[in-house]
Amino acid sequence: MRGFWGGRESEGGQAIVLIAISFLALLMAVGLAIDAGQLFVARRTMQEAADAAAYAGAVVRYQLGSTTAARTAAYNDATLNGYDNTVCGCVTVHVPPTSGLYSGNDEYVEVIITGYVKTALVPAQSALTYVHVRGVAGAEPLNNGYAIMALDRGNTPNGFYAASNADIHLTGGGILVNSSSATAGVSDECTASRFTIETPYGTDVHGTGSGCFPTTGSGLLNSQPQQADPFAGFPKPSTTGMLHYNSIDPAIPLLPGIYDVQMGGAGNQTFQMTSGIYILKYGINTAGNSDFQSLAGGVFIFNTHTNYPSAFRAGIDTCGPINLSGNATTNLEAMTTGTYKNFLVYQDPACTNDMTISGNGNFAGTGTIYVPNAGFVFDGNNATLTGSQLVAKTVNIQNGNITINFDAGNTAQPILPRLSE
Repeated sequence: MRGFWGGRESEGGQAIVLIAISFLALLMAVGLAIDAGQLFVARRTMQEAADAAAYAGAVVRYQLGSTTAARTAAYNDATLNGYDNTVCGCVTVHVPPTSGLYSGNDEYVEVIITGYVKTALVPAQSALTYVHVRGVAGAEPLNNGYAIMALDRGNTPNGFYAASNADIHLTGGGILVNSSSATAGVSDECTASRFTIETPYGTDVHGTGSGCFPTTGSGLLNSQPQQADPFAGFPKPSTTGMLHYNSIDPAIPLLPGIYDVQMGGAGNQTFQMTSGIYILKYGINTAGNSDFQSLAGGVFIFNTHTNYPSAFRAGIDTCGPINLSGNATTNLEAMTTGTYKNFLVYQDPACTNDMTISGNGNFAGTGTIYVPNAGFVFDGNNATLTGSQLVAKTVNIQNGNITINFDAGNTAQPILPRLSE
């Protein structure tokens, strides 16, 4: 009997040991699961902080802030999210990034956050508890795909209108009409060869479009979502350091600066514009058959009011016209570098004067024409407009020939801050 009970006691002791080992293994598994969860949460929190900090720096660059200001913004944002570099020494900001797709591009901000995570079982300072995350954000172009945009979002009849004598040819993009009217878009040009839109593009109308729109590509689509103004909030040019001019002389090439006189003249004069930024307080009028030509490097024309850069004063300030008429020939190219790359004409949102091309003149230009709070009226007899993109509150094409070759490489693209890596 003693041998029997002794065997049972021996087996019971072994069972206790096995149970203890099993519990220990279970506790280890639970502990490791907890540690893994802590590491996952820590990594996710750190990644969100890095992304947010990089985005904060990118917003500063989007607003034309310096690289130093972008770094400061990134560090401050990381601090708000619990990673104060002055305390933890765990945040590194590079403008420009030192690695990745945007290495060396100072329009992008790289934020790296590193550190050890306190865990239950894995020893501190272990490679297993070390977390390294990286976020990159920058101001990137956004191609909206429209060669012509009529931005008016109200119940406005004829937000886009093409008369029976219009000749319209679009490649690389279609037409957007934001108006909610039952007659938001109307085309009376019913000769198919005189109104063409390259496939696969078409006409998107928020309200209702009617008439003879091209049926190629996506054709005419009604009840489409309204689209945002792609350049809303786009920075206006600074006047700091710019020279003022109160007269113009066709014998001398025009220089970039602030013009306190209307551009134009009579007697078939030709004005040459050297490369740079032109701020016009009294507009441009070619009714006297003045020709304008840009020289190498291209130009950016900002049409504004007489009190610029101070705020517009209703009833006191005035805005000059953009009137390209007569028999003039206007041949302008947009700049290809800088903030206003591929931006040809930008009318101050405070100005509501229509941009008009009329008469028998010819306008050829590369770059985007942007008239956000006014109409674009094309009413030439044999006039020709060749450009890259037209964005206006309303678009009214009465007569003449309009050809737009929309391409992301020759138009101003809205620049928006966003996460990139």
